[in-house]
Amino acid sequence: MKINLKKHKLFKNLKTNLQDKRGSILSLVNTKSQNISLIISEKNTIRANHYHKTDWHFIYVLDGSFNYYYKSIDSKKKNKVHIKKGDLLFTPPKLIHATFHTTKTSMIVISKNLRDQKNYEKDLVRVKFINHQNK
Repeated sequence: MKINLKKHKLFKNLKTNLQDKRGSILSLVNTKSQNISLIISEKNTIRANHYHKTDWHFIYVLDGSFNYYYKSIDSKKKNKVHIKKGDLLFTPPKLIHATFHTTKTSMIVISKNLRDQKNYEKDLVRVKFINHQNK
């Protein structure tokens, strides 16, 4: 199954797909993936500062918030968006990205590729993008 990258953008405050007297269902991602991770980041920490050659991922925020920095690998313009509880964010391949966690944050990350260390590092390109001085 091929994912349509153009239709995936930042989705804010997703709507419940199904709700009845038993409760509700919120579908986060309806595409083939090979990894689902729970990541917990402490307040005032930075993650990522990289891009993926082929991998993509969705981030769903369970609790907390962070600033998401991103730019195309061939661009000089750095973009920033604030992500909070209930937001779903999509990161396509070859998008430089980093996060600065403004609070302790719990998130589910759904990825196209396997996330064992060997496969993850093979697809990853580390970059100097943000730090505590230039965020």
